[in-house]
Amino acid sequence: MKIGFIGAGNMGEALLAGIIRGGTVQAQNIIVFDTDNQKCQTISDKYKIKLAADNQDLLNQVDTVILAIKPNIYPIVLPEISGYLNSEHHLLSLAPGYNFSRIRNLLNQDKVEKTACKLSLIMSNTSARIGQAVSAACFDQDLTAEEKSLLSELFSSVGMFFEVEEAQMPTITSVIGSVPALVYMVIEGIMQGAILEGLPAEQAKQIAAGVVASAANMISETGEHPAILRDRICSPAGTTIEGVAHLKKIGFEGKIIEAIHIMAEKARRM
Repeated sequence: MKIGFIGAGNMGEALLAGIIRGGTVQAQNIIVFDTDNQKCQTISDKYKIKLAADNQDLLNQVDTVILAIKPNIYPIVLPEISGYLNSEHHLLSLAPGYNFSRIRNLLNQDKVEKTACKLSLIMSNTSARIGQAVSAACFDQDLTAEEKSLLSELFSSVGMFFEVEEAQMPTITSVIGSVPALVYMVIEGIMQGAILEGLPAEQAKQIAAGVVASAANMISETGEHPAILRDRICSPAGTTIEGVAHLKKIGFEGKIIEAIHIMAEKARRM
């Protein structure tokens, strides 16, 4: 597999770093193009990867193409690269709001044409950089079992991987792509609370991150529902139930549910 990245922003670099770290694709088999020449050179020097002169040059050298550009750039880039794509290419779209039909329309490629590239919809997050992302893919129905397996292996190398249906992608965008930002807010809140109560800032940050990570690992390792694990910590008339009761009173869980719904709706409208 030879991978080309069109776009080298935060998500693109995170995936690139994770893929190299995971070892499924070697650095010499990864090529990047971005209109920001300085950014490209920095990434090339950092990861020892090749740079393409332009999108056409990139597509001439790879079989798998990861579109790591902003959604608002799709209407510009997709028509531009359409003439250089063929049935040997597998295009992986990371943009929220773009389904199969919308992408193929921008590529001017009818799905039944033999020249049409293969296409998959992907959502991941920046934790790919450290090999701990959660990723999901909706596969083109024309993909073979072997092609699906290769893609699953690629994204499993940067963390957890799920196969989903196209109709689920707005929700996946919200939960996988956006929720980490909410989790960072929770960690920041824990950190600030600890600082308020007298802990040094660096220690508070490490403890806040560690507590959230350990709680998440408890769910993964035990398979138990979060509510069961929460209730085991809540002793009668204890400190924990006092805090839980306060968050229940102000609608903490409901606000999280509402935020996820708002983000999913935004993805549907994009």
